[in-house]
Amino acid sequence: MNKMSEGQSKHCQQHGGGSRSGEHSHPGAAWRLASGNRLAGPAGPWCAGASWGRQLAVLVLLACLAAVLVGLAGNMQSWALHRGEVLITLGGIACWRWGWFVLQNLRAMAYRYWAFPRLRRAAERAVARYGPVPEVTILATTYHEKRWITDAVFTSILTELSGLPGLARRPRLIVVTGGDDDDRNIREVFARFQPQVTVERSWWPPELTLLREGRGKRPALGLGMESVAAGHPRDEGVVVVMDADTLLQPGALLKVLPLFRLSPPVAAVTTNETGWVRGPAWFAEWIALRFGLRHRSMCSVSLSGNLLCLTGRLSAFRSSVITDPGFRAQVECDVIDHWLWGPFEMLSGDDKSTWYWLAARGQRMLYVPDAMATTIEVVQGSGVTRALANIRRWSGNSLRHSWRAIKLGPRKLGWFPWWSLLDQRLTMWTVLFGPAVAVLAIAAGRYEIAAGYLLWVLCSRLCHAAIAWRQGRRFSAYYVPLQVLSDWAVALTKLWVLFHPAKQNWLNRGGRTLDTTRGSDFHAMRTGLAHYLYGFSCAALVIIVGLLVGFLPLLREARLFLRSSPDPQAMEATTSQPKPLESSPHEQPGH
Repeated sequence: MNKMSEGQSKHCQQHGGGSRSGEHSHPGAAWRLASGNRLAGPAGPWCAGASWGRQLAVLVLLACLAAVLVGLAGNMQSWALHRGEVLITLGGIACWRWGWFVLQNLRAMAYRYWAFPRLRRAAERAVARYGPVPEVTILATTYHEKRWITDAVFTSILTELSGLPGLARRPRLIVVTGGDDDDRNIREVFARFQPQVTVERSWWPPELTLLREGRGKRPALGLGMESVAAGHPRDEGVVVVMDADTLLQPGALLKVLPLFRLSPPVAAVTTNETGWVRGPAWFAEWIALRFGLRHRSMCSVSLSGNLLCLTGRLSAFRSSVITDPGFRAQVECDVIDHWLWGPFEMLSGDDKSTWYWLAARGQRMLYVPDAMATTIEVVQGSGVTRALANIRRWSGNSLRHSWRAIKLGPRKLGWFPWWSLLDQRLTMWTVLFGPAVAVLAIAAGRYEIAAGYLLWVLCSRLCHAAIAWRQGRRFSAYYVPLQVLSDWAVALTKLWVLFHPAKQNWLNRGGRTLDTTRGSDFHAMRTGLAHYLYGFSCAALVIIVGLLVGFLPLLREARLFLRSSPDPQAMEATTSQPKPLESSPHEQPGH
């Protein structure tokens, strides 16, 4: 039996405040099948993107900006003759990044159109031979969620469960809530959901268990997993772990469950995602862009039979994984050790904890690109503040967990997933090379160089935008500028988290913050050193870029300072010799 590590036991408290005595409910026999997963009524206004009028306006602005930049940048011949250092420096980085970009896309296409269809056919053969998955449990966490979101999400869950064939046991729906309002809303959905089941099913209706935990998502997941284990599920059963703001699109479970009959066995899977936003149109476009690029990355890494994240919004696990005490301990309280701050407890990032536990044991994980889930985002207040908070949480957690994963080595993770983690840590530096060149160029009055860089960025990001266009099957003019700004924000955020990993917050889940190092020894001195290292790193990056592109001519002028001084005796002899008098051209010889 796996036990919580010593570091975890020192930093995590026993979670005794959750309610273990769950409330069980069984709906009646008369059911009416829900028509679909579309939101209605109080849900509006909500959107998947900006209107075509706004798209056209952004497109015109981008075209005007590109025209101005072309005029400022000059022609290519002038760049080749007078700005060779800039071209060589940025061109070398660009070749590296574009080579990685092409490799990622080729692997993604290979998985989506060759490897995964073969996996799908193999899963169908396995189901025909061994039968479908015998048990299904849904474990959801919610915290004072809006009523209309709860209605839509749990209607989609019950609709999916009602269509599952061949279950040997009544499905379970375990929900860990944050208050009485959540319990009441969920029970109302159960009472209203009355599907018309044409075939008599001995395992219907599902068993509903409501638990209470208000201290955060990690304790809530730990409490829910303990309830799963208490039900003694079969090892070959499946537990779907999801957030209560994520919709299951039609057929999602029917596409996910067969993969758990594959051999060698699959320990966990995660699905494709889309997003619906109640808030600014640009925020909806940004979410769509991120999900499009996520799809590409997931397909690419999954070709190696591994993943880099088991998304907390929706992932499915083999029951034997959920019931393992070591797995539950890792999720409930994950502690990371940092060279400056020592061990600190994680606030969020449960999706990285679940992935790391499985990766460290060499378990097989897959991405299911044809199973879709939809995340509902409600933006209250400033959309910029919410976006930056999401970046700090998503990118920060990736950086916090990546180093210990890299130390697992390529033999454990596979060469491509291992290099992908290493590349993520290198990218936060290379992304900032271009902006540093632009800032130095503006400071030096070389506006054509800054314009040339910005023009290159706009053109190159078209390829990234095209991936999201293909994934979402729609054009968006917002993707290019949002991709540029997002890349810069992510790089700066990761650089900050590199030296301040223990400072964490979660804006949209009760405004939670956590820093378990605040009471540690020499906290003020460590904080000052972290600030200094962050500032020093930023300054060093600018200086190195300036030296490479020639804006700081230290390398060219170093010979003026490093040249060896001449022999002083030779200089004295030279100065002591009298210089011959020059005769005037008007003087005649002999006068």
